[in-house]
Amino acid sequence: MNWKKFNYCLTGIIILLALSFYTIKTSGQAKSQEDTTETNLLQKVRIAFNQNNEHQFYEAIGNYRKYLLGEGNMNGYYLCWKNEVLYDVNHNHFYRALRKTMKMQAEMERRGDMNELYKTTQLRGIIYSLRGNIPLAHQYFEKALEQVDHSQVKNLASIYMDLANIEMDTQPEEAMKHLDCAIEIIKGDAVSYDYSDAIGFKVIVSYAMRDWTAVNAAFKEYISLREKLGEEFSTTYYYYALICKAAADKRYDDAIRLTHNLTNSTDIYKFQSEIYEMSGNTDMAFKTQKHYMAIKDSVNNVIMAEEMMGSASDLEDAEAFSNMMAKHNTRLQYAISAVVFGFLMIGLLIYRMNKNRYLRKLQRQNQELLIARDKAQEANRMKISFLRNMSHEIRTPLNIISGYAQIISDPRTLTSDAERADIAKRIGHSTNTIVRIVDEILDISSKESVHYIDKTDLIACNDLLRNLAGPYQDDEINFSLRLELLLKDSCKIMTNCKEVQKILNHLMDNAIKFTPQGGTITLRSYQHKLAQDIICLSVTDTGCGIKEGDEEKIFEHFYKSDIYKEGVGLGLSVARRVARQLGGDVILDTRYKEGSRFILQLPKE
Repeated sequence: MNWKKFNYCLTGIIILLALSFYTIKTSGQAKSQEDTTETNLLQKVRIAFNQNNEHQFYEAIGNYRKYLLGEGNMNGYYLCWKNEVLYDVNHNHFYRALRKTMKMQAEMERRGDMNELYKTTQLRGIIYSLRGNIPLAHQYFEKALEQVDHSQVKNLASIYMDLANIEMDTQPEEAMKHLDCAIEIIKGDAVSYDYSDAIGFKVIVSYAMRDWTAVNAAFKEYISLREKLGEEFSTTYYYYALICKAAADKRYDDAIRLTHNLTNSTDIYKFQSEIYEMSGNTDMAFKTQKHYMAIKDSVNNVIMAEEMMGSASDLEDAEAFSNMMAKHNTRLQYAISAVVFGFLMIGLLIYRMNKNRYLRKLQRQNQELLIARDKAQEANRMKISFLRNMSHEIRTPLNIISGYAQIISDPRTLTSDAERADIAKRIGHSTNTIVRIVDEILDISSKESVHYIDKTDLIACNDLLRNLAGPYQDDEINFSLRLELLLKDSCKIMTNCKEVQKILNHLMDNAIKFTPQGGTITLRSYQHKLAQDIICLSVTDTGCGIKEGDEEKIFEHFYKSDIYKEGVGLGLSVARRVARQLGGDVILDTRYKEGSRFILQLPKE
């Protein structure tokens, strides 16, 4: 995700929300000064937005939108809906925002409000640009230019600025062309606030081009507008412009100090990294680059988790809709059968019997076709959701590998062997992360198609736990590892050694992931208290534990109790499936409250 694009889009969203609310409010007051209903509804929306309470905001803006629809104010109605989508985007709910945009477009088409369609097209461009799909975002912005009424100057200019925003890093010259188009349009309409806003943005695009002459010229005009316009001057890009100007003048210390006036931490570290690099301070450039990458990866994880949850919700909705349609079809077919039976009851017994036989056969065929269709559609949706989620999960370590590879390839950026070793360690960790993700996907794919696993290995339970603990006792670890072997060393079971080791490795990886520094992980073997033919192997940690209500969810495919932790949410799911194929099970001990305790239960024979 591009740092400039991300920050400027969020800033534009907040400004657009405020201006849109003000426009709708003014329209309502013009209709009736005595009507306080609209004013009260708008006030509730503003309060909810400022308090950052999602549930309260959705309820308030939903009531306001319903009121505007009842009043026949369709422009305000769609604008209010657009603000709700932008609110979702501003809070990283991209999947939710995209679904609302599709619903909004369907509503416009159903009502015949085709002149408003550009709003949904522009929204899709914003959503896809923030998700990193720049080519698709570019297509939607170009389509929005075709749909928008060119007499609507502010709307037309905003689309050109969106195009400039997504091209600023990769094609700054093209971005400048689009920005100049927006400036020319706004300038011709004499909109002072929007014109100063566009000139401030031009300072930043010139900085992206490293055209210091253009930076100085745009900054000079920007400052002159500030003195000329007063309260009509846009301060959206004011501190960004100051930073770019200081960098252009090679006042690097001043530029670094100015970055602390920014409210977005991603922008702060990105600017600082570039400025330190310009000044030749490679050590500080490297450190700030690491902070920037960590924050960017955190945002990517939030987006990926939101999309995974949205995909799961879609599958549930599709299943509910399928059940409803099946019931409806059944009732319809029964009604048809009853009508046919009534008409043919008199004198046509043989014909009636043949007809009923034909209908029953047709019903079975229809049901089989519906089932086949639903399975195909569900498989296609799962494939798309799976590929999208995996691309996001794998993109994070790939970005880390790419970024550090570029740094380590330039000896000027490193000052010590310790830093080089640290980068090599991080690259190795990211590589192992990708390998683990691929292994988990392949593992669950193979296990889904297998219902029985051969159990031809005679293994000693205590030795199994000793071998599991061995690598961690030799390495430098941040936790204490304990072995509690309550079984006799002679205790052996007939099972599949390789699959049992995989189960325990999944449980051990899960415990390490959620055990804080200084915590304890305990491996224990013991006899089941109630069943003498069951052996228990448990992995206990002192981490954050499993919150109430998630005891079974954690065993579902792709479910993650903490979206910021590494992994794709398949470890526990694979462990339980394999255990059950071996005739046992993996359960969570809900009585243990000091962390998490997972128990592998296996039959002796």
